[in-house]
Amino acid sequence: MAVSTCAKCGGHSFERALLTPVGEDIELAIVQCANCGTPIGALDSASSTLIEGLQKQIASIDAGLVRIAKALSE
Repeated sequence: MAVSTCAKCGGHSFERALLTPVGEDIELAIVQCANCGTPIGALDSASSTLIEGLQKQIASIDAGLVRIAKALSE
């Protein structure tokens, strides 16, 4: 299996980031190298909305797990 590699620094980790282009009032979701910040590509707005929704669900699940762990340790 091929491993994605940043063309600038050779890194292998990538992250989603939000940016506002100069002169615009909307944010765009991009994929960038987690090491050097070089933009790799852009995500469509529908994907960005879905990702944000999933992040909120995961945060809620994490909070529930913390409460359960705390109750079990008492």
